[in-house]
Amino acid sequence: HPRPAQVYYITKANFEFGFIQENGANYVQHTIQEGQGTVFSQGALHYFINNECQEASLVAVTNSEDPGRIDVVDALFNVFPQSTLIATLNGQNPTINRSIIQTIDPAKGTPECRRRCKLS
Repeated sequence: HPRPAQVYYITKANFEFGFIQENGANYVQHTIQEGQGTVFSQGALHYFINNECQEASLVAVTNSEDPGRIDVVDALFNVFPQSTLIATLNGQNPTINRSIIQTIDPAKGTPECRRRCKLS
């Protein structure tokens, strides 16, 4: 969510979360438990995972009516020109299976998580 700062409060279950604020900053990863909260600064690249496969809920509050969403992998490999991707990868020209990248949806979790939690 590129536009707002965000506050999360966990109302049910535990979540793993991680974020990085900017280039050169430390990567932060923790488990946040029911009754706890956390804050993500505006533009922080972040994630939440319900690793316990339990019914879970959280309250998310932003300081923007239109927080937006950007999926980093999709933007990097499907939106930017190939020349930009090559420059980003220090001159490497990767072979990309675009059909796989087009199906990536971070909200659905990883294949391992979906198997473990018996989600189709």
